[in-house]
Amino acid sequence: MSVNQSVNQSLTLLEESVSVPSMWMPKYKDRRLPLRTTACCHGYRDPKRGTDMYAPDSFKLLWTKLHKTINFSIMEESDMYVYVTNITPAHSGQGKNLAESSQKVDAYENISQSLETSTVGTSLSDAQDVKKKSYRIATVCLGLLCALLLTGLIVLAVLYTTHVSEWKSGYKELHININNITEDRNQLQTSYNNLSSERDQLQTSYNNLASERDQLQTNYNHLASEQDQLQTSYNNLSSERDQLQTSYNNLASERDQLQTSYNNLASERDQLQTSYNNLSSERDQLQTNYNHLASERDQLQASNNNLVNQRDQLQTSNNNLVNQRDQLQTSNNNLVNEKNQLQSNYNNLVNEKQQLQKSLEQLTSWRSDLPRRLQAHNGWVYFSGSFYFVSSLERSWNEGRADCRSRGADLMIFNSREEQSFARTFKKRLWVGLTDIQTSGIWKWVDGTPLTTSYWAPGEPNGGHEHCAETMKFDLENSLNDAPCSTRHYWICEKRFAL
Repeated sequence: MSVNQSVNQSLTLLEESVSVPSMWMPKYKDRRLPLRTTACCHGYRDPKRGTDMYAPDSFKLLWTKLHKTINFSIMEESDMYVYVTNITPAHSGQGKNLAESSQKVDAYENISQSLETSTVGTSLSDAQDVKKKSYRIATVCLGLLCALLLTGLIVLAVLYTTHVSEWKSGYKELHININNITEDRNQLQTSYNNLSSERDQLQTSYNNLASERDQLQTNYNHLASEQDQLQTSYNNLSSERDQLQTSYNNLASERDQLQTSYNNLASERDQLQTSYNNLSSERDQLQTNYNHLASERDQLQASNNNLVNQRDQLQTSNNNLVNQRDQLQTSNNNLVNEKNQLQSNYNNLVNEKQQLQKSLEQLTSWRSDLPRRLQAHNGWVYFSGSFYFVSSLERSWNEGRADCRSRGADLMIFNSREEQSFARTFKKRLWVGLTDIQTSGIWKWVDGTPLTTSYWAPGEPNGGHEHCAETMKFDLENSLNDAPCSTRHYWICEKRFAL
């Protein structure tokens, strides 16, 4: 048997034993790629894929042994070719099982025995070296396979543990979200019930206010009719008075001739006196009616304050509801239908509140119109139960007080912080009814009461010849300043009414 035949038989046996068909096998001229010594065992360039393909390590080792054993001098380089096929990971020696490894070992043994019997000049020691190295290769491949299997099992165990823990955490988060949504829904239902009860209370309050308004309107109509009757009576009396005056003038010219008529005129004079007394009593009745109207005005003021407080409370509740609605908007996907129903109810409440607000504004405008109707003279301003008059000229303190007295009033007295704030709104330096003319350093109001609450500006009073008080620093909360009484300033008069 020739060397070439022995090589072909060995390669054929290697092909069949390791299950690598037509791969990296040296053939003759019917193959495609030329085989160039040991380079054929390391790899080639795949022209179709454009990638480098590499032979298995076990095949490289066997080919090296064959190259050492066989003398390739009898084979021309141009006569040797190799047929190359695609190599898959199954052909690379990785991931093989134990049966394939044992087949490799048997194949290597058969190849070694064939080479021992067919090769001329091959020594027994070289064949034994090939056999020992083949066993070592098989042992290394078996160890690598076990390591890969163990690594795969560890990776699978870690992945399983990770997925189980993630699933448990996701289930817990889902359960917590469901509980939070249920609590939010209960809170919304409670808020809706509270709003319904507040709406009923507001409706009841509105009905009460409407009935009180009707009663007040009826009283006002009665007072207006009585006023018209009194005005008619007054006009009749005035016309009668004019007629009597004419008669009196005629009688005066005829007094010397009609002395006896004088007694009649005296009796008529008594009748006029009686009429005057009647008019005085009617005036007192009008004053009493005015007092009643003032008390009713105060009651309306108190009712308005209560309504304003209730409106502020409703506004606060509305703001809280809006904030809660915004917070629950992102996590309320499963409760959209219930939210829409609550929103509809809320809109109804807002409409009812607007109707109540409109009624309140009508009552407020009617109440604010009362001071205008009660003003007795032009130029006087009503505030907190009194009428105030601000001069358009500048005079001394004494001259200003004399002008106020001529109007049936006196210089203004501060009985509260509100009255001082009202005086500051005129933005003028105004004489007020505060002085220490009688005793220097002891300030008293014009009604004789001492100054108990300090309304002085910072650093005032600073003494000297300044014995009268004025409003000067009206941008500050305390605006009073002491000044010489002869200084010319505007003044403010106050006319009080007993309510």
